[in-house]
Amino acid sequence: MRRTIKWLWLALALFFIPFLNTAVLAASSEEKNEEGEIKEKNEVIYANLETGGALENIYVVNAFELNKTGMIEDFGNYESVKNLTDTSEIKQDGDTVRMEATADNFYYQGNISKELPWKFTIEYYLDGEKVDPKTVIGESGQVEIEIKVEENGDTGADFFDNYMLQISQPLNTDHFYNIEAENATLANAGKNKQIAFTVMPGEEETLTIHADTDQFELDGMEISALPSSVSVDGPDTDALTEEFQSLTDAIGEIDQGVGELGDGIRAFSGGLTDLENGSSQFQNGLNELNNSSAELTGASAEINNAFQRIQEEVGQITGIDGVDQLSSMTEAASDMAAGMETLADEIDTLTTGYGDAKEALRTAMDQIPEATLTEEDFQALYDSEIDSEIIDELAGTYEAAQSALAVYNESAESFEAVEPALSEFQNSASEISGSIRSFADEIEQSVGQIDIDEGLDEFITSVNTMADNYNQFHEGLIGYTNGVDELSTSYSDIHNGISESATGSNELASGADELQSGTSQLYDATQNIPDEMQEEIDKMISQYDKSDYDPVSFVSEENDEKTNSVQFVIQTDSIQPEEATEEAEEEEESKGFWDRLIDLFN
Repeated sequence: MRRTIKWLWLALALFFIPFLNTAVLAASSEEKNEEGEIKEKNEVIYANLETGGALENIYVVNAFELNKTGMIEDFGNYESVKNLTDTSEIKQDGDTVRMEATADNFYYQGNISKELPWKFTIEYYLDGEKVDPKTVIGESGQVEIEIKVEENGDTGADFFDNYMLQISQPLNTDHFYNIEAENATLANAGKNKQIAFTVMPGEEETLTIHADTDQFELDGMEISALPSSVSVDGPDTDALTEEFQSLTDAIGEIDQGVGELGDGIRAFSGGLTDLENGSSQFQNGLNELNNSSAELTGASAEINNAFQRIQEEVGQITGIDGVDQLSSMTEAASDMAAGMETLADEIDTLTTGYGDAKEALRTAMDQIPEATLTEEDFQALYDSEIDSEIIDELAGTYEAAQSALAVYNESAESFEAVEPALSEFQNSASEISGSIRSFADEIEQSVGQIDIDEGLDEFITSVNTMADNYNQFHEGLIGYTNGVDELSTSYSDIHNGISESATGSNELASGADELQSGTSQLYDATQNIPDEMQEEIDKMISQYDKSDYDPVSFVSEENDEKTNSVQFVIQTDSIQPEEATEEAEEEEESKGFWDRLIDLFN
């Protein structure tokens, strides 16, 4: 009873308010003509959309907060206007709207024909097939709702770029389950599951809802648009930019290190090239020495055979006839001496050439650094940004060079032994040629003076000794030449390895140049990353920070100065059975003024 009395008094009070306002207006005609003073204006744009997103109708509720009541003026191309505060008349003169505001807060509605700043396209799928939602009401299956939000041409770029959309679709959990919506917030609201999407200013989005249903029907989708007035504070990027600065510094150090590596590789390549040249000289010297060995041994064999024949002939010399035979041997001895002198000269020439080649090889080998790189060092290179093929080439070249150096060190004694042996053979050949020359001279001078018995015996003994000594020299020379042949054959493998190393080092040097070019480009591209990153962060923040946004009127530019806020309330048609829709409409139509008034307070 008390509740009924309360509503009755309230209804009576509201019933008489228009009459009281009229009486007050009539009693103060002078005040009617006074101009009001607007403190601020707020616009709320209401729009209804079809189920597919097409605009059905749109109107604006203008709310004024006044510093002073009186006659106020507003602007807008309205099709019609309606006073929502009292019963006083609102006058339109083109785009100018004049009204008497008798309260500090005054409201009026204007119906307009204008497009929204956003274009909404809503499509519905049932079991994968696109459908008209009104034709599948009550059906079951897998439902997909696709909502496209796009800028609507040039109708409201200011709002599109500065307003954030909240799109909310309720689903009745009595009929919908397995609800999924990517990038949406899902919340329970009674028996409904509320699916809320956010579309940031200036963004076009395609939003999707998936669900299973046993009875397809939907309440209307609600869309609100408000300025993104939240101030976005920039993050503390000092630590991040410092990390990026460390990265760019590290890349710079890598670039510098690669440059130093390139210099080292080029120097290494140059050393291997010198080594190849020195090794080639040494190889040529060995080959010449080896090729000359046949001549040496052949000449020595002839001399040795001559000694053997002399030894045999001398052994047969007896008496005065033997002395006569000695006279004929002086010419043969002179020839042998000349042959030995030629042999000694050839050995001397070979010794000089071999010494030069050996010295060139030693100089080249000295340029190969000792093995200091470890498997960990190479693994660190593989873990870096350097091309693995370049590292493989570097490792192969490095190993080949070290192998060549190791073989050289193992063979160094053999290399060193050749030159002294040559010198010894040269000295021996010179001594032998001198002995033969002296022997021939002595024979020539002593013929006729020699004691036939005793002198011949001594001479025969001397010849036998000389022949035996030369035979030993000849056998040593053969052993030496065989060694030279083996050394020449073995060294060819070493030289081939050095040549491959030199070739690989040249390719490696080219690869190092390409690598340095790449790291230089990388450093050039990354050295400004900290500043560019800060610029991008500031740009991104400014994209969403609209805290300094000044609202503009949706209705008319002439209202901008006094407009404090503009917001949009948009709703789509519900998708319900016709019976439920008709009942709702009949219930709405059956309500009288008092029922609707009471509904405002319930």
